[in-house]
Amino acid sequence: MFDSFLVAVHVVVPMALLMGTGVLARRMGIVDRSGMRAVDRMTFSLFMPILLFKNIYDTSMGDGPGSSVIAFVAAGLLIVFFLALLIPPRLVADHNQAASIGQIIIRSNYILFGTAVAESLYGAEGVGPVALLGAIIVPATNALAVVILEINRSGKANPIQIIRSVMKNPMVIAALLALVCKAVSLRIPNILYGTVASVAGVTTTISFISLGVSLDLSELRGNRYPLTVGVLLRMIAVPLVFMPVAVACGFRGPVLCALLILFAAPAGVACYPMAVAMKADGQLAGQLVCCTTVLSIFTLFCFTFLFQSMHLL
Repeated sequence: MFDSFLVAVHVVVPMALLMGTGVLARRMGIVDRSGMRAVDRMTFSLFMPILLFKNIYDTSMGDGPGSSVIAFVAAGLLIVFFLALLIPPRLVADHNQAASIGQIIIRSNYILFGTAVAESLYGAEGVGPVALLGAIIVPATNALAVVILEINRSGKANPIQIIRSVMKNPMVIAALLALVCKAVSLRIPNILYGTVASVAGVTTTISFISLGVSLDLSELRGNRYPLTVGVLLRMIAVPLVFMPVAVACGFRGPVLCALLILFAAPAGVACYPMAVAMKADGQLAGQLVCCTTVLSIFTLFCFTFLFQSMHLL
């Protein structure tokens, strides 16, 4: 039991310390939120896609998810998608707020938290299943998030806009490029691979520090009710529904870790700019990212400790 506790601590404490470093840097006046916006854009457009590319590129296709895992992910995402369409409009009267809540229900911070948790549990070699599932999850959640935003906000969705939005996403492009490289057995020259590895190596650190800089829980009172709805749905309802089913289906080890991140990780940082771009409630989306990120330190600890105690991870 104590060993399981130590493993859970090892998973969440580094993430908490990095976010705490970002909070401290902001309070010391070293950097402010406006100064970090350019870093956030670079992280989303460059760092995280390169990290996803490297993780997929370095993974043997034999380590990829089986058909049962893919079927479970597909079914899970479709169920979450319909819940994200149906539940928020019935709980929140404002269509723009319902759109932002619906988006964060389906769009987790999969790449960042998946890499961090998998490396903490299994080392670099354990990132493979998380990365290869990411090649499926990232395009799917991006497409479904666009549909949710459009339907919950305006009652309709433009297929052309959805396709364009998905295909322009840097992480979707990175995942497809990596899969193409694997399919044709293309080897990247060592000098170029070294640069890719160097950039990928700083992604987790920069991203978590940036999350810490952006955390601001002082302006939440005005959105208390929709925040509560969004946080409970994303961080409590979704994982409590899907993780017991995943365990019952026999998923273990790195695959179960990937599913844990898919269903229990906080809202993705891209939820905020996407909500703003699609005229949903951007402020609420940003606050939901902050609140779910803070809460995830506790919830991921609990899930990791529980599954380690049961010898499932």
